[in-house]
Amino acid sequence: MNGRASGRRLLIIDDDSDFAISTSRALALEGVNCDIAHDGAAALAALDGGETEVALLDIRLGHEDGTEVAARLRAHFPELILVIMTAYASVDSAVAALKAGAYDYLRKPFFLEELMRALERCFQLADLRREKARAEHELALLRQLEATSQLAAGLSHDFKNMMAVILANLSVIDERLAAEDRLKPYASDALEAAGTAADVVARLMGFARGRLDRAEPGDLRGPVSGAVAMLERSLCIGMTLSAELPEEGVLAPIDPGQMETAVVNLLINARDATGGRGRAVVRLERIWRGAHYARLTVEDDGPGLTPEGLRRVLEPFYTTKPEGTGLGLPMIQHMALQSGGRFRLENAVGGGARAVLDLPCLGPHQGSGENM
Repeated sequence: MNGRASGRRLLIIDDDSDFAISTSRALALEGVNCDIAHDGAAALAALDGGETEVALLDIRLGHEDGTEVAARLRAHFPELILVIMTAYASVDSAVAALKAGAYDYLRKPFFLEELMRALERCFQLADLRREKARAEHELALLRQLEATSQLAAGLSHDFKNMMAVILANLSVIDERLAAEDRLKPYASDALEAAGTAADVVARLMGFARGRLDRAEPGDLRGPVSGAVAMLERSLCIGMTLSAELPEEGVLAPIDPGQMETAVVNLLINARDATGGRGRAVVRLERIWRGAHYARLTVEDDGPGLTPEGLRRVLEPFYTTKPEGTGLGLPMIQHMALQSGGRFRLENAVGGGARAVLDLPCLGPHQGSGENM
């Protein structure tokens, strides 16, 4: 069992200090971090931090009735998973525990393995709840993206038609102006800008279509290193950028233009967060999550994300920038979901923000002509 519950927290609520301390020490060896409370008030205060999902509660808690304490705890924290224990087991007490919202019921004395089996069921339930919440959140974002893509499709079509007219007229003007004409540079610049605008519209239409443009696996090291090198020379010239790429190719069926755009968006966000003078690390690696995935990580040393930012950062049109569109990160999320991957943003342990993009990729020897 050791290690399976690593990083999980438990609140032990018992007025018997010796029992609570000895149990917490035994569970620590199994990878369970324990807090201790000796009464209902202390338990409420301990749960206020929001990190503990499971509690082990004695049904006789000094002068308090454990089932009443359980009811109060569940009223304040409806998602709390309670295991009630008692040295005076009876059908009535078991029924009372279940009515108070207990998930499981243990009779004292019990062996550590019996306790761990009960706690493992509780932790698995907590994991399932988190996974369900994550899936519901991603589904809500996908629905928002679908609505956004419908709007983008209509706008892109209109812009494409207008850009075709602008490009055609600018081409005629640029061709007919003599090289020495003082208006020639202005016409050339306008033609180049119009071409760039047409490319942006094409990418927006790709987003609106909701599908990937490339099915053939390509090495992601190329677009990642290309984007970093381009921004080092231009938009992130005042920053310290570093790229950590594997020696072996990372092949994934992702359009290189989409991958490059994702890196550009993330590095521009890092530039804005650090005032253009910070540091950003771009890392590409292959990981195993039941299958092979390419993981792109972009981490900066800025102030990190606010609680509201963490909650809303992937919502279409949400932005904290005066000139932002709020579409850059949702487009990366869209690419991840469409390819069967995952995208998330979080605050790094040492400060700053971290973006993590996981995309399905081929294994180390796939695509190289070698047999596995």
